[in-house]
Amino acid sequence: MPSTSESMANESVLIVSTNWVGDAVMGMPALQRFRLENPDARITMLTKPATKALWQMHPAVDAIQIMGKPLETARCLRAEGYDCAYIFPNSIRSGFVPWLAGIPRRVAQRGEWRRLMLTDVVPSPNGHQQFEYKAILGVQEALSVPRIKVQQQDVSNVKEMIKQLTGSEVSHFLITLLPGAARGPSKRWPPEHYLKLAIKLRDEMKVVVLLGGGPDDTVSCEQIAKEAGTGIYSLAGKTSVAEWAALLKISDCVVANDSGGMHLATAVGTPVVGIYGLTDTAKTGPLGKSVVLQKSSKRSRDISRSSDEAARALKSIAPVEVFDVVTNLLDKRG
Repeated sequence: MPSTSESMANESVLIVSTNWVGDAVMGMPALQRFRLENPDARITMLTKPATKALWQMHPAVDAIQIMGKPLETARCLRAEGYDCAYIFPNSIRSGFVPWLAGIPRRVAQRGEWRRLMLTDVVPSPNGHQQFEYKAILGVQEALSVPRIKVQQQDVSNVKEMIKQLTGSEVSHFLITLLPGAARGPSKRWPPEHYLKLAIKLRDEMKVVVLLGGGPDDTVSCEQIAKEAGTGIYSLAGKTSVAEWAALLKISDCVVANDSGGMHLATAVGTPVVGIYGLTDTAKTGPLGKSVVLQKSSKRSRDISRSSDEAARALKSIAPVEVFDVVTNLLDKRG
């Protein structure tokens, strides 16, 4: 499958993005390698609104196209005259739209009932999910860690939010906790564990502790902050995606469940402590600076949202264990 600078020079390339932040971040290393091998190609990312802001922060992307209704989206793509489409998701819709748009070359894994919509079917490789995207894009060299570019204005906005919450500039370590996970209880360390960790960090390390996340995490984060009392604050639901990335970037360490926020933290270069239940970290573990805590010997990529077994595995990880890992990471940072 050609993807050299010579073969892709000046070609118009469409990449169909995955729908979740974590999956999108895991696709970045392959995209970064593709850009290095194809510096003259024009790369457009076809994405749903949820990941638009994320891809706007990635320097390899030249343009963004929103995935809307299939017929309408296909009509827009056809007018752009793309030479090829690389399709990251396995869904039938993600293959149908480029096929309907008449894009001459359509590359993906087999996926669900879409073989006839593809011109090139890529076998699914072993190992981490990032290598699936590497195979689709046809890049050959080793991958780097995911990276996005955070704008200084977003950093300034977040620092101002923190100043309004705390009453002062952050002059010492800042730890951000991300208690949420879109997959539900099967990927969420118990809120009471996050509460105990936040209190221990505040009382024993004298650090600033912030709780972050999206709108769906607002209630749980504010409850933790309320129960913890003075010195622990929530910004969940109060930041844009770009500002959320900025918050993670200025943090000295991030503690998170297996979630989009965890992967986003790796993309801004911040050390991450990832808390896992049954998820197979060999497939979807964090890329970059990270320490994974996981006690269960069982590993799976497909876990029910309400798995009792996964919840028990998460609960078995004590707050003091996470605390020890965080202190060790901060000691290394000086």
